[in-house]
Amino acid sequence: MSPLLSPESPELDDTHFALLASYAKHLGRAPKAIRFATSSGERRARQKGHGMEMLELRAYQASDDLRHIDWRVTARTGQAHTRLYAQENDHQRLLLLDLSSSAYFGTRHTFIATRFLQLAGIIAWRSKQQGDTLSYRIAYGNQDHASNKSGTLPTLLNHLKNASKIENRVNGNNTASIWSNNVLTSKAHNKDVIILTDKQSWSKDEESTLMRLAEHNAVHWIQIFDSNAFNLPAGQYQMADNNGIKSVTISKNSMQQAKADFFEQNTLMRKKLASFGIRHQIFDISESPEKIARYLLSQGALH
Repeated sequence: MSPLLSPESPELDDTHFALLASYAKHLGRAPKAIRFATSSGERRARQKGHGMEMLELRAYQASDDLRHIDWRVTARTGQAHTRLYAQENDHQRLLLLDLSSSAYFGTRHTFIATRFLQLAGIIAWRSKQQGDTLSYRIAYGNQDHASNKSGTLPTLLNHLKNASKIENRVNGNNTASIWSNNVLTSKAHNKDVIILTDKQSWSKDEESTLMRLAEHNAVHWIQIFDSNAFNLPAGQYQMADNNGIKSVTISKNSMQQAKADFFEQNTLMRKKLASFGIRHQIFDISESPEKIARYLLSQGALH
């Protein structure tokens, strides 16, 4: 079994996070048409100059630099046209990671939390390798860490390693929203925002902040769940945590009800996010973090 899909322990160490660098390096490249798409919620800055990639060709405006007039198109159409450019190496990215106590669970391969942390590690390494600016805020257990400084990859990886510890399951849930009351999100403009969380609900105040975040940025919401958790046979199960082992009884009816409740809530969340212009995608824990990272690459959230 692949050490990426099924690590030896859900608690990840420095060696595992170092391994993620290789996976990040070999993701490939996103199609240019997607990387510079101007879809809803995305406000990619337009800049003019040499050594940059063309974003758009449009009719000439008085403020345009004469050096960027496309003379061939101008001659063909009889109207002056200007090339607009997007600076390829100036990608601003914001990573928001929020794990509930329920994320420290899994019926196969590893914990949901572990899969999120592997993905966050790949995002961090890829941003470093591509020279992108990465800000982050991560919340787990009773911990909350944030940074908008460059050169913080070792610090971020250390936070991710600590977030993988099973003790975070019993340290209580951080109820604060990772996008509310935060200077990182209130001042975020023209960024690729990646939200990684297993949570499916938020308050009215949080919703307003989320809408504003999506208005000025390209927001991608990644959810990971364990579909096998809804297919367990009825019976008693031994659940272990730092407090010891306890028995949990599961019936067929309770399993069916839990599945129905989850997907009903998930459908409502997906529709709400879509109305904000946020791209939501759900993955099963059986899918590798490399595959999820490739999805983000295809959507322009990674480069």
